[in-house]
Amino acid sequence: MTMQSNRALLFVNGEPPKRYPNNIDKYAFIAATDGAYHNYLYTSSIIPNYIIGDLDSLDKSRSLPRGTEIIHTPDQNKTDFEKAILFLANKGVKKFDIYGASGHASDHFLGNLSVAMHYYHRLDFTFYDNYCRFFFSKKQQTIYDVKNHIISFIPLSKVTNVTVTGVKYPLINATLTLRGLTSLRNKAIMDFVEISFKNGDLLVFIENKSTQD
Repeated sequence: MTMQSNRALLFVNGEPPKRYPNNIDKYAFIAATDGAYHNYLYTSSIIPNYIIGDLDSLDKSRSLPRGTEIIHTPDQNKTDFEKAILFLANKGVKKFDIYGASGHASDHFLGNLSVAMHYYHRLDFTFYDNYCRFFFSKKQQTIYDVKNHIISFIPLSKVTNVTVTGVKYPLINATLTLRGLTSLRNKAIMDFVEISFKNGDLLVFIENKSTQD
């Protein structure tokens, strides 16, 4: 697979991944926040191009891989996750595959979602953890190769005129809200699922088959 010049692999300091991406050669950049590198990435065979953050979690006694550049970003008004996004976006990255954004401290997970909400209209984020992958849906989107996967549609704001087909419990022109209707633990019954909606912020979770009951 050829490298995509606008795609980056980013590790942040949540629950360490049990599995890493199979093909890292497709990424133009690999980066880690300093906490992610210190806590788990250094034990893997993946060598990041950049370690980014305020460096408060970096173990200075541990030698760093040759060629890895340390990007010190001390601004306390932004999280290391946001700093990493902005640094890589400044290098032309538009698509991010992100590991370690969830798990461990729930406030960090919600904080990471808050950051992603701020940028996802112009940047493409796909998050991976040990249980699922998740992302913000576009207003018109088709998801492929998901048959028999558990799939959930979670509104982070009021999402209007939602239609979802290819699932066990389809939605037709529905309105989703956190205090009202959601579509939790639906199931894909087709190889592809089609999503459309008019307004709002819709988060889609696709569970790994290995974690299903």
